[in-house]
Amino acid sequence: MSTNETSAPDFSEAWRQWATQSERQWNEFFNQMMGTEEFSQSLGRNLDVFLHFQKTMNEAMGSFFTAMNVPTRTDVLALGDRMLAIENRLAAIEAQLSAALANPPTGGGTAKPSRPKRTKRPPRGSEGGSSN
Repeated sequence: MSTNETSAPDFSEAWRQWATQSERQWNEFFNQMMGTEEFSQSLGRNLDVFLHFQKTMNEAMGSFFTAMNVPTRTDVLALGDRMLAIENRLAAIEAQLSAALANPPTGGGTAKPSRPKRTKRPPRGSEGGSSN
């Protein structure tokens, strides 16, 4: 082993530098390209075409599901909303019942219905019959 040994070239460092430089160049290119009015218009047209295609597919699938007598996504979502409303109403009823059971009415009121008072009583000693 000699003292004048040269080290091997570092290929990983060269690759990292190349990747970093390449990434910077691509970023500059795409930033310039995306900054143009033509790119914005093109992107807008592509988005319009995609939305039209999606609307057409939704309508076609909806009529297919209707023909097959299968609920559509909209039907299932509407059913879920209705079930949520029912659950909320039941929860409110349960809360009212719990509150009513926890705090029974007290005081002079209609806590317990009572029988009407008897106003006529048979005379004492006579049990409704004649004595012999």
